[in-house]
Amino acid sequence: MEVGFLGLGIMGKAMAVNLLRHGFGVTVWNRTLSKCQELMEQGASVGETPAAVINKCKYTIAMLSDPSAALSVVFDKDGVLEQICSGKGYVDMSTVDAETSSKISEAITKKGGYFLEAPVSGSKKPAEDGQLVILAAGEKALYDEMVPAFDVLGKKSFFLGEVGNGAKFKLVVNMIMGSMMNALSEGLCLADRSGLSQQTLLDVLDLGAIANPMFKLKGPAMIKGSYPPAFPLKHQQKDMRLALALGDENAVSMPIAAASNEAFKKARSLGLGDLDFSAVFEAVKSAKDSDSA
Repeated sequence: MEVGFLGLGIMGKAMAVNLLRHGFGVTVWNRTLSKCQELMEQGASVGETPAAVINKCKYTIAMLSDPSAALSVVFDKDGVLEQICSGKGYVDMSTVDAETSSKISEAITKKGGYFLEAPVSGSKKPAEDGQLVILAAGEKALYDEMVPAFDVLGKKSFFLGEVGNGAKFKLVVNMIMGSMMNALSEGLCLADRSGLSQQTLLDVLDLGAIANPMFKLKGPAMIKGSYPPAFPLKHQQKDMRLALALGDENAVSMPIAAASNEAFKKARSLGLGDLDFSAVFEAVKSAKDSDSA
C-alpha cells in the first residue's frame, strides 16, 4: 500500500516511520524539506509539494499543526486540490475545528476525491508505539480502505459518522485532558506550599479512583521541572480555544475549561509554548508566587 504523508512534526514523523517499518510505501512532504532527510534514510520517497504527493499516491495522510496549516496545504499553490481527483483519498489526521474539516471535505469531494477526517488521541510516545486512538469521520469506504494503515498507527479506531464528528470528538477529549492537567498542577503546587511531598501525592493518586496514565507519566517530570515536548503547550491551548468555541456554538457552560485555557495562555506568555503542555505547572506556580508577593 502506497501512502502519501504531509507534515513531519513530532506526531507526523513518528507515524510515517511506523508505516515504513510495517512495509508501507511512503512518500513524504514537509514545509521544511530538511525534515524529510531522516525518513528518506529509512526508505521514504520525497514529494516536493503536496500536489506532487497527491499525484503519486492513491491515499494521502496529513498531520498538520493547526487549522491554518491544514487549510494552507489543501488550498495554496501546489496544494492538494491541484491534483486530487476521482479515486484518490485524503485523510486529515490534524486536530482542527469541524468548520475547517468541512471546508476541506467539500473542496476534496467537489474535485471527485474522497475525504476522511481522523484526528488522534495520544502524543509522541503513543505515536511512536503505534498506540494512538483514531477518531475518524467522513467517507466510510475510505475508512474501510485505510484500516490496514490505522491498525499500524493506532490501537483502536472509531468511525463516528459524518465529517465534523471526529473533529468535535477530539476537541472534547483534549479539553478534558487540558482541564485535568491544570487540576494536577494546582494539586502539586498546593501540596508543596502546604509542606507535603509532591511525590507522595502522585503515589496516593495512583492508588485511587482518579489514577490515570497521564498523571503517572507526567507528574514525576513536572516535579523536576522537565517538560520535553510530547504534546506542545501551544497546541493544547489551541485545542482549548477551539473546544470553547464549540461550547459557544452549543450553549454549553464550560467554566473549568475556560479557566484552564487562561492558564495555558499565561504559560504561552511566559514563553513556554514550545514545551510540553504539562509546563502549565510553571504558570500555576508563578501565579501562586505573585499572589503571595
